Amino acid sequence: MNKIINYLLSLKTEFLKYAIVGFINLAFSLIIFYIFLNVMKMPYLVVFNVTWILGIILTYVINFVWVFKPDDKLDFKKRFVKYFSVYLSSYLVNIYILQYVVENYQYDPFWVQFFILPLVVLINFFGFKYWALKKMNNKK
Repeated sequence: MNKIINYLLSLKTEFLKYAIVGFINLAFSLIIFYIFLNVMKMPYLVVFNVTWILGIILTYVINFVWVFKPDDKLDFKKRFVKYFSVYLSSYLVNIYILQYVVENYQYDPFWVQFFILPLVVLINFFGFKYWALKKMNNKK
């Protein structure tokens, strides 16, 4: 029973840290999205892609060194492909919903993106935790 309670507490702590990283990325992404979309007048799909790529790099570093800590040191080559794959999955879900809602209902892309983000957060957290940044068993 103690193992289960400790696991749930560690999951809660990890998710809290992940949520903090998510809020940092959210603020970063929304600012970039807003500026590129409304100030620079770039097409929303281009803006989404630029924001998405920058967010991947930002969160990979922070999630690796602070949230999940799968290894002692950051090694982009070792885990980045899996990390990118998780992000690609959530990207495809995100871009499909964003484009569908904007084109079919003519809602503001900024607000549509804002409301899609919680789904993306959940896809990414569980993909990172249980696959991309999962601690390896270091059996020799």
